[in-house]
Amino acid sequence: MSTLYRDIVLDHHRAPRRSGLLDAPSHGCDGVNALCGDSLRLELRVEHGRIVEYGFRGECCAITTATASLLGERVQGLAIESLAPLQSAFAELIAGGAADPALGDLAALAELARYPARRKCALLPWATLAAALAGTTRTTTEKDAQ
Repeated sequence: MSTLYRDIVLDHHRAPRRSGLLDAPSHGCDGVNALCGDSLRLELRVEHGRIVEYGFRGECCAITTATASLLGERVQGLAIESLAPLQSAFAELIAGGAADPALGDLAALAELARYPARRKCALLPWATLAAALAGTTRTTTEKDAQ
């Protein structure tokens, strides 16, 4: 396991950024991967087409927590329309593709290409973010549960 991957995942798992729920969210969703035990609540405040506030809370594995933390750092302040290309770039990255510089520190999770069973953990925060923006109240990345 690469040192960069291990260090970033451990740092964001132990001290997640943007952890905690928002006082006045405009969007929210619960992401659950019941088979692995991940349960994540993600909330946003969107104004004028931009994410101005992001928060999450959950009982999750280190990968899900680290991804949710890194995701919050990356997307706060971004326009909603810029999220889909980032989400696609991240999915390609953890499937073994090249790192897109737009991912920032999320690119450290490229190591997940070697662990296919753990990809759904890293994809849960992304799916929860997309579902919240779509007005969905619950989502999962477990194919059998959809």
